[in-house]
Amino acid sequence: MATGSGQRVGAAPPVQRRPSRRSDAAAPADPAELLLLADADRDALADGLHDGALQALVVARYAADAAVRGGDQALARDAVQDALVALRRAVWLIRPRTTLGLVDALAELSEQRVQAGGEPLALALDGVAAGRLSPAATSLAYRLVQTSGAAQVRLVRVGSRARLELDTSVSDAEAWRLRASAVGGQLVRRFDHTALLIPLLPPAADHDDASAPSPHAPKDIP
Repeated sequence: MATGSGQRVGAAPPVQRRPSRRSDAAAPADPAELLLLADADRDALADGLHDGALQALVVARYAADAAVRGGDQALARDAVQDALVALRRAVWLIRPRTTLGLVDALAELSEQRVQAGGEPLALALDGVAAGRLSPAATSLAYRLVQTSGAAQVRLVRVGSRARLELDTSVSDAEAWRLRASAVGGQLVRRFDHTALLIPLLPPAADHDDASAPSPHAPKDIP
């Protein structure tokens, strides 16, 4: 996603290449691999801040110095504003908005995409299934949507699991398979779409298990 400075932050973090597994079956997460993946995530965040908000701050610093010496004050003010927008955008992307649940978090992500000049997400979400995801699974689903570049997102219940479908094939599939296995889930990637299967928590005793999809339903994802 573009920031006010024209830079791009929040891209999927790079990870070390691993041999492709021969199937999409879920496998237990290797703790050592998870630690390496966490380090790669932090490196990617640092790279995003360096190439985005930090560069915008450097431009603002030079513009401010020039303004002090009699240069264009309006240009300096605009440069500082661009840097502020870039930094706010970077901080927003780093912190997942999942405390109120996946449905609200993805709706807010869609609004942020529009504010950044992009297209809104086409969401079709089973609210009951989303409410039965663990906090870790909710964060994983949110991050996958956030970094995938998907335009259409659908969440449905399939037995004891939720199926999150995206109309795009994600990069770094092995890293996402590792993340999925850490929450007992499974990632399936095809050439034009991706599906994340994650277990549902047991329903509360007074929980209505009827489906409550979002009113903003996209076309079916193949």
